[in-house]
Amino acid sequence: MSWLRRWPGLSACLLALGLAGCAGWVGPRFPMSQPLGSTRAEVLARLGEPTARYALPQGERLQYSFLPAGVTVYNLDLDAEGRLRRVDQPLLKSRIDADMMIDQTRAEDIRLLYGQPLRIDQVARFDGTVWVYQFLDLNEPFYAYLHLDPQGVLRRVVFQQVRNPPNGHHRG
Repeated sequence: MSWLRRWPGLSACLLALGLAGCAGWVGPRFPMSQPLGSTRAEVLARLGEPTARYALPQGERLQYSFLPAGVTVYNLDLDAEGRLRRVDQPLLKSRIDADMMIDQTRAEDIRLLYGQPLRIDQVARFDGTVWVYQFLDLNEPFYAYLHLDPQGVLRRVVFQQVRNPPNGHHRG
């Protein structure tokens, strides 16, 4: 680090570049930075069309998924008047553990929370499908394998830490 002391201007430039890179993740086009109370039109103008829309009992969910290349899904919930009331990123191990109820959660519940899976697999020792989601847990990449029976009911959840992510990065 002594080379940084020799060129103080370089350290300032590196800091500025680092902060500029971070700004891309918190600017107006980032789902988590949407101000509560924004109208549907304002959200759509800033973020564009969502990857999915879902009707909710008290409004609508706009879902912005960064899968398959990324590791995040953002749910922006609007009330009946079309105002933003909640912004959430549910693809976290603690949330999956809390939200997924074995023998109760259904495929449509999973899609409402996490969107389309990264992929849908089948395995020899399970009669049904396995929905695969990738996410970060404390900056460590993981896969969540959600086992759904032929009726679309969750029967098992398995987590696997990814040692060498296929895309070489963990940004979502």
